[in-house]
Amino acid sequence: MVAQLLLEAANLMFIGMVAVFSFLLLLVFVVQLISKIMQRYFPVKIADKAVRIDAGSNGPSPAVIAAISSAIHQYRKQQ
Repeated sequence: MVAQLLLEAANLMFIGMVAVFSFLLLLVFVVQLISKIMQRYFPVKIADKAVRIDAGSNGPSPAVIAAISSAIHQYRKQQ
């Protein structure tokens, strides 16, 4: 009796694991297919050189710092 129940439990476990593995495998293939379709019909646009930010600058520009300082000064003046 116990052996029969264990055999049935193992059978159900095997069927469940095969079903989950099959679903995940199908999901991977569908995602790859959608990725290829999107890359073919909607390619990624490369930014122009003029639009790119200079990689050498590691901080905000002096104009941004001046604008933030001015805004802080005006805020503290109102308090």
